[in-house]
Amino acid sequence: MKRKEKTIFFRGLALSMMIAASLTVLWGFAPHMNAEYAQPSTAGSIEEFKQLLDRKVPQWQKTYGVPGVAVGVIHNGNVAYTLNYGVADTKSHQPVDKDTLFQAGSISKSLTAWGILHLVDQGRLSLDDPAAKYLTRWKLPDSKFDPNQVTIRRLLSHTAGLPAHRGYLGTAPGKKLPALEESLSGAGWSNDPVRVAAAPGTQEVYSGAGYTLLQLVIEEVTGQPFEQYMDEQVLKPLGMKHSTFAATTGSPFMSTGYGYFGQALPDYQFTEKAAAGLSTTSADLMTLIMDSMNGRNGQLPVNQVAAKPLIQEMQTPVLTDSGLGIFTRTLPDGQVMLYHPGDNRGFHSFYGFVPESGDGLAVLTNSENGIDLRQDIYNAWVQSLTGSVPDGADALAAGRQTNAYITQGLAAALGLYLVIFAIRLRKRRRVFIMKHSQQPFIRLGIRVVVLTATGTLLFLVSYSWSILGLQSGLKNIVLVVFAWHLILLAAGFFPKTRIRK
Repeated sequence: MKRKEKTIFFRGLALSMMIAASLTVLWGFAPHMNAEYAQPSTAGSIEEFKQLLDRKVPQWQKTYGVPGVAVGVIHNGNVAYTLNYGVADTKSHQPVDKDTLFQAGSISKSLTAWGILHLVDQGRLSLDDPAAKYLTRWKLPDSKFDPNQVTIRRLLSHTAGLPAHRGYLGTAPGKKLPALEESLSGAGWSNDPVRVAAAPGTQEVYSGAGYTLLQLVIEEVTGQPFEQYMDEQVLKPLGMKHSTFAATTGSPFMSTGYGYFGQALPDYQFTEKAAAGLSTTSADLMTLIMDSMNGRNGQLPVNQVAAKPLIQEMQTPVLTDSGLGIFTRTLPDGQVMLYHPGDNRGFHSFYGFVPESGDGLAVLTNSENGIDLRQDIYNAWVQSLTGSVPDGADALAAGRQTNAYITQGLAAALGLYLVIFAIRLRKRRRVFIMKHSQQPFIRLGIRVVVLTATGTLLFLVSYSWSILGLQSGLKNIVLVVFAWHLILLAAGFFPKTRIRK
């Protein structure tokens, strides 16, 4: 091939790469550019809310990229609707149904609280006992704070003085799970040793590590593995017959979790089951809601799991909005909602209920993008109950719109850069590096290293590791940034030439 032909070839190849990359990225985020960020209109009755979900959830699934969604709706203290949308697995196209299991993330903490209350009801421990009283396999490290002030109640309500926790990422199947004591000592990626960092009882700081400590307390008191105790003494008595804290790898009922870009994620397993290890169905979450409301009113059989006073205590805030394994929030009409969200890699969930009205909602999704869809369902539910969107809905909509503007701005700048680049190529203000009079390979090498390093890091945290939060349109920004990386990398092979005076 002649030199001139080579130049034309590489020039065409570079332009093709740029155009292909641009079209690929624009295709990827185009469905989301004009996503409906405004909150849905007031639904009114429970039937209208159901019709709203049937109409909007499939649209939201397409907009955000969420394969499967399970929704449970409770009205007047009874199951009103069990709604399933999409698929549990995109390869097999297995539809979501009443038996489909989803990882529930931090909703596990609510069930762990029930497990602790059951032991209190049996007289085997006290809420105001120090956790250290029951520990022999592991001890809190020394600090300037009194460890005896780290009580069971404070661990349950995130007021024990433990530092904010970054969350548990889980372990892929086939890899060794750390022991419970190892996790408490800081083993595992993105994990820190459990320690007392503030005066217990003075502030509420969300800490999943406190629940890992409670998991050890349960095992020490009962002499059983945590998952066995929870299955026999909590899940089955509550009627959550499909739920489990045991490993679900290989279960035909377990849905596949997906990343922000649609990639299938491993079925991550957890040493820290009390904080993040529950797998459940929407039907079982509705059972939990009704048990929570009935137990509050004293309608659960005595000592089935916990007596009425304990359940009422569970649902009473200790500091600010945190009860024992559950949170409280005041809705726009003044009613109090009790709730807990759940977030694992590939799964986002929520359950909440209003005891005064007997209304409840359970949402399970099998995608990182489910965090947006979950929020839209929740906002629509609150609006159907109260006639107003919940606090934070307007800020969320504004944040989504801002991210859409940023995405459009970056994409427009990318398009302008391509136009200018093409013009400069045509006017020979840029030439292929082998045709350049100076052949600046060092500058090209630095450019390649920098772009490859930053692009690889972004790819790992957002795609491969799935540890970067990309909700509310941030995913689209990342896609455009990826396109910029590819195009700047290709452009480096066509350095600028000097402008002749």
